[in-house]
Amino acid sequence: MANLLKTLSLAATMALSTVPMARSEGFAGAFLAAKSANIANDYVDAAYYYTQAMIAEPDNGYIMQGGLFAFVAVGDVAAAEAIARKMAAADFKDEYAHTVMIAGAFERGDFRAALGLMADPSFEMNPLIKQLLSGWALLGMEEVDAGLEALVAPSENEAITAFGLYNKGLALAYLGRLVEADAVFAAGGAYVNRGAVLAHAQILGALGRYEDALEIMVNGAGAGFSDRESADLRVQLATEETVVFDRVTAQQHGAAETFLVIADALRSDDSQRLALLYARLASALQPENAVALLLIGDILTVQSQFALALTAYDAVPDSNPWVLNAKTGRALNLRQNNDLDGAITTLRAAIEIKPDSITLWQSLGDVLRQNGDLPPAREAYTNAIELLPAPDIPAAWRLFYARAVVEHRADNWPAAEADFRQALTLNPDQPDALNYLGYSLVDRGEKLDEALGMIETAVKAKPDSGAIADSLGWVYYRLGRFEEAEIAMETAVKLLPVDPILSDHFGDVLWMVDRKREARFQWRRALSYGPEEADAERIRDKLARGLDAVLADE
Repeated sequence: MANLLKTLSLAATMALSTVPMARSEGFAGAFLAAKSANIANDYVDAAYYYTQAMIAEPDNGYIMQGGLFAFVAVGDVAAAEAIARKMAAADFKDEYAHTVMIAGAFERGDFRAALGLMADPSFEMNPLIKQLLSGWALLGMEEVDAGLEALVAPSENEAITAFGLYNKGLALAYLGRLVEADAVFAAGGAYVNRGAVLAHAQILGALGRYEDALEIMVNGAGAGFSDRESADLRVQLATEETVVFDRVTAQQHGAAETFLVIADALRSDDSQRLALLYARLASALQPENAVALLLIGDILTVQSQFALALTAYDAVPDSNPWVLNAKTGRALNLRQNNDLDGAITTLRAAIEIKPDSITLWQSLGDVLRQNGDLPPAREAYTNAIELLPAPDIPAAWRLFYARAVVEHRADNWPAAEADFRQALTLNPDQPDALNYLGYSLVDRGEKLDEALGMIETAVKAKPDSGAIADSLGWVYYRLGRFEEAEIAMETAVKLLPVDPILSDHFGDVLWMVDRKREARFQWRRALSYGPEEADAERIRDKLARGLDAVLADE
């Protein structure tokens, strides 16, 4: 928080300062710190250090370029726009700075200025953004016919045409021309994303055509939507409640949808940083847009910017249909940041909202298991299993597998084995389940031939898994097939070279093929990798007395 306040304070200083300063001796340090923070996606520190560098060299376009992105990334679009204006004054051309200024004009409702910026031929712009924003700006200036025409300007690009139709449908519905809006969607070609389908269903509901709208949401393009917003709309339509079209209630919302579409497309194309920029612009134009907030939170979580991501998730109010998605994202964020208690608290709060969610119970079980809370983890998985609509759903193998792991760790082997076998009944060739059950049987000295078959099948499915290769070597070892065990363990150690268990096992195998010096080397390696204390004590005993003596005692 202190860094963020420091950032905002310096942003204000930078935005207000127009007096050139002499080159500061601290410029190089600030620039290098900014660049380092930017590479690490540490946007708060990047904004702070870029600001210092900009104060030292106020006319350096490349420094301003970095600072602009950092400020957009932290959500301070106003500061970014101030930088963009300084870049324009310095005649430093940048597409994204230009786009930020256009977004700023939209936010203020200055649609004439936005059109002027888009008409500037010295800037290259994404053609889809330019077309859609031009249409919404004209609508903002009450030039309705021109705006609708601009939204669907002729294009050889099918995607641009489709998104133009989608936005025309939104615009007509926003203008209250619902029959015309329905005609655009009904003609086909405008179903470009989930939002388009919901918009059409909402338009039909607002027209009182409940059966047609419900057909879309139950049997048509919206049938697979499982989010709460879609579920709530189905209830409204089924009960013939009054439906109001509210997906777009201002021109800024249309522009926000434009930026959000681009952000979502870039995110799937692994262009996370640009996706974040456009999602932030969408959020600036429509702060209550939960989909934009979730996208921002998800991107920042992937980039390990946990505090910024939490701010985005927490901005989704409990009354919003997307609150469960926000809480799930928040829990994942906390889990990745090793705040398991916080993740558990968040998931329990989400379950209070939707206690019949299999996904939430499974996620809670996963975090509880990671936290070592085995009895409540077992209960969470059991709750999820009991909510299954049918006992033979193939995808449910994950639930039985996860509960089996908990039972195994709790030393409840009969229950663990039963769940492992149920998981394999649902997904017979699943390599992780085959490996875990097979290895556990080997470790217990039970059903070794069956265990070998399971592990050999798992190896074929995942030949690059060091853990599964270790299991294969270990079952060969327990069967007394030491030469085959040696080959398998060599593969395992190459795949997972710093695993204490694998190195320990490899040492045992090497001892049995009379490579005792190499066996001791592997045991020492295993100790250096930080094994559990009980395992470490046994390894030290093997180093002191040899494996034969340890096995004889055991």
